[in-house]
Amino acid sequence: MKRLAATLAVLVLGACARGPAEMMPPFALVDQSGVTVKSEGLQGRVLVVSFVFTTCREACPLITAQLARVQARARAEKLGGRVQFVSITLDPVTDTPETLRRYAVAHGVDLASWHFLTGPPDDVARVIRAFGLATVAGDRIVHGSLVVLVDGEGRIAEKRTDLELDSDRLLASLRKLVG
Repeated sequence: MKRLAATLAVLVLGACARGPAEMMPPFALVDQSGVTVKSEGLQGRVLVVSFVFTTCREACPLITAQLARVQARARAEKLGGRVQFVSITLDPVTDTPETLRRYAVAHGVDLASWHFLTGPPDDVARVIRAFGLATVAGDRIVHGSLVVLVDGEGRIAEKRTDLELDSDRLLASLRKLVG
């Protein structure tokens, strides 16, 4: 009887320790083509979510360029159809769909598997906060670098805060999530 009680205690405590998986926050934002993109419509694919704005001259171009290289490598490895890139603007007032489209083209991304999203400022701010990114707006937007990997069921699998994203590690994570 003691053995059964001990086994049950281990199972219950183990389940409690893990807790529920953190889910991607729900959203409905507009992409670079003016099309509404809903979070639930992205399920079924692994997501690489980043946060940028088009007038950023520091972290954002570096993050976008690195992720564009990862996107190209994922496509070369035949992961492309199962991986979707999503960049959410930090400046929805400036970053219209057309502005985001020009930014994407300038950075050489494949828009077939990458959404650059904007929307009403309150909606965008809510989504950014829900993902866990802190920003300070004013004369200049100040933000950390955050890249979030989301599995095909909408669970947040990994959060990266390193500005110099290691593309090999990121691809290894994508391979694992794609299965």
